[in-house]
Amino acid sequence: MKVTGARQNRFLTEPPHDLVGALLFGPDRGLVKARAAALIQTLAPDVDPAFGATVLTSDDLITDPARLMDEMSAMSLLGGTRLVRLRLDHERSGAAIGKIIKQIDADPSRVEAKLVIEAGDLSTRSAIRKAAEAAKHLAALGCYPLGTRARRDQVRDQLQEIGIAVMPNALDLWVPLLEGDHALAAAEVEKMALYKGYGRVPDATVTPDDVRTLAAGAQGSAIDPIIQDAFSGRIDSLDARFRRAVEAKTSPIAIHFALQRHLLRLCEAASRMETGDSALAATRALRPPIFRMQEDAFVATLNRWNSRALRSALSQCQTVERQLKSTGAPAEALTERLLFGLANFAARRRAA
Repeated sequence: MKVTGARQNRFLTEPPHDLVGALLFGPDRGLVKARAAALIQTLAPDVDPAFGATVLTSDDLITDPARLMDEMSAMSLLGGTRLVRLRLDHERSGAAIGKIIKQIDADPSRVEAKLVIEAGDLSTRSAIRKAAEAAKHLAALGCYPLGTRARRDQVRDQLQEIGIAVMPNALDLWVPLLEGDHALAAAEVEKMALYKGYGRVPDATVTPDDVRTLAAGAQGSAIDPIIQDAFSGRIDSLDARFRRAVEAKTSPIAIHFALQRHLLRLCEAASRMETGDSALAATRALRPPIFRMQEDAFVATLNRWNSRALRSALSQCQTVERQLKSTGAPAEALTERLLFGLANFAARRRAA
């Protein structure tokens, strides 16, 4: 079945009782991921993360597409709902996957698990999309960049959940800066929430001045060189730039989240390299694209840092994020320690 427009939000929380699974696809991969997570909470809220969930990728099915049906038919070791997540980066097994979707839809009783497929933009000719849209027991949800009104609602609702208000004129200034990927927009709102005290400050309200100070793009010219210094191992330059930024009242939280966004993009490109792309091809495949002026530095980082090191750095970044949410957390010290830890690692790699 095809689920579009305003119906999608309700579908995520109140899907049909006989729904076996869903395909979530579209150019906004952040929105695909967010909606997949919401649907999983509804379809399989009790799924055991160690034994109840199976994650497959497109590459897993290239030589053995039947594995998808095998996983869907396997019974849970501990009882309860099983979940199969299929993450598609290509459609080389598209015809076989489409055929399996039709088999599942024709006889849902033969499967023991729920199926959630996450994909990028699929054309109307896609065998997988056609099969899901034609199915009765599986759904297809296209995830496209939010319009202005929906983005305003996302920002306002995300802040209201933790007790922070936002002025209408601040929204007018901020929302145009958040166009593009849903996940990046959510990260920007999270950054603002930290800046405003994360719900610990009574009557906290986001103002236009807050947006000018902290929002994406507002401090990019000061922050980008700091991040490049960290990943290049230029410790002396990093120290000088970080000190100047702090003295100029650049928020350490803004620096932290810019670093985290950069790491997420590096990890995405590194994943593409694991499937055979060159560093340059992986960089140019990213959406939204890397600015050409920053392309050489981005490629150099990919060649210097392997995917394991990048994932470790992202884990450290996420640990710092949790620390920043604690009352009285020293944002400047935590961010500085993280940056210099990365720079020291990069410097050792350069010297090796």
